[in-house]
Amino acid sequence: MEQEASLRTQSHSRPNRKLRGRRGQTMIMVTLGLVPMFGMIGLVTDIGYMHFVKESAQTAAEAAASAAIIQYHATMGGSFPSCSTSVCASTSTACPTTITTPANPVQNGCMYAYNQGFTNVKYTAGVNSVPPTVTGTGTASYWVTFYVIKDVPQMFSAIMGNTQGTVASRSTGAVFGATDCIYALQRTGTGLSMSGNITLTSACGIYVNSSNATQAINGNGSYTVSAPEYDIVGGTTTPLSPAPNQNVSPVSDPLASLPAPASAPYTCTYTNYGSSSPGYPNLSPGTYCGGIHVGNETLTMATGTYILVGGGLSTQSTNSHLIGNSGVTIYNTFGASTSGTYSFQGNNLSANSDVSLKAPTTGTYAGILFFDDRSAPAGSSDSYGGGSTSYFEGTIYAPTVDITYSGTSNTTAKYTLLVANTIHMVGNSTIQNDYSSLPNGSPLQQTVIIE
Repeated sequence: MEQEASLRTQSHSRPNRKLRGRRGQTMIMVTLGLVPMFGMIGLVTDIGYMHFVKESAQTAAEAAASAAIIQYHATMGGSFPSCSTSVCASTSTACPTTITTPANPVQNGCMYAYNQGFTNVKYTAGVNSVPPTVTGTGTASYWVTFYVIKDVPQMFSAIMGNTQGTVASRSTGAVFGATDCIYALQRTGTGLSMSGNITLTSACGIYVNSSNATQAINGNGSYTVSAPEYDIVGGTTTPLSPAPNQNVSPVSDPLASLPAPASAPYTCTYTNYGSSSPGYPNLSPGTYCGGIHVGNETLTMATGTYILVGGGLSTQSTNSHLIGNSGVTIYNTFGASTSGTYSFQGNNLSANSDVSLKAPTTGTYAGILFFDDRSAPAGSSDSYGGGSTSYFEGTIYAPTVDITYSGTSNTTAKYTLLVANTIHMVGNSTIQNDYSSLPNGSPLQQTVIIE
């Protein structure tokens, strides 16, 4: 009996020992399997975290590029860039380690990246060239690329020997010539209006800042409008083709950074210029207090800048001939002078007169034909007209003035740009956009984040 009990005990203990052995082997195999599994989970976790850091770095790079290029456009966009006046860097250059007050737009961008928590920030920048990181964009008058780099210590995947990873992001901001050439800056009411039997043919876009829901652009009469695009902050019921882009963001004055050619008090070179004035009928650059009036005569303007203090520029009739085709800028202003204090008076070029004017192609005012004082009183107006042979090659810049543009179908002018408070189109006009004579393309520049 004792022997039989012993055999039964042995028969039960052998399977138990085998079972315990198998369980031990399973635990070892599970443990060995968990190591790579946890490693993979850790790797996925670390990759996810690095993706988060990558996105943060991209945000910082874009913030830096935006801050730099917007400030550049606001402070220097009215001048022709060069590496002597702008920050240039053909190779990757580290931002200063500490910045309290940015000394230039690029440092402003560096500080924006620093404020996002990144310290390894570099940049490249250039003028009048294609940004090297983005092909096919055309020549930018200025561009800057920011690189944001960060070493990221690995956490879970470090057990597999992956102790550190690096993320890098970049973004490029640039200043290009604007695609629009007609800007109505007023924020309410009708910005662009057309009346009568007219045809407006524009090779470039139209931007209307008015938030009016239905009449931001308004047409009355038998009119035909042709432009490649229409950007309207509000809306319009005027039929346009192609369909306008409505509810866009308002645009700021595209020439806000362009310095005024002169300021009060003015020293008069001529007063109430007329046929008895020195040098008549050949006008020279100078300060014309009381303006310039062209009667039944032909006046020729030499190359340069003309400051009109009160009086503006006016023509009388079909016998009025004004020629300035060698590069002129006409600044219409008002205020105190050596001949007294003058009030602002708008330019008034008769629709029957013969006017042929071209803006300079070099210098600070390249592409600027007319420039109205930004402090002109509300309600001030200009009228630009001319006979069938007349043309205006350049920018008519009147940011606070309402202008009436009769224009002409004459295609002699390679380009014409209108920037005004409101614009009223009368007659047939052809607007060209050939800026090949200008070093930086369109005088109206726009900022773009291109990557």
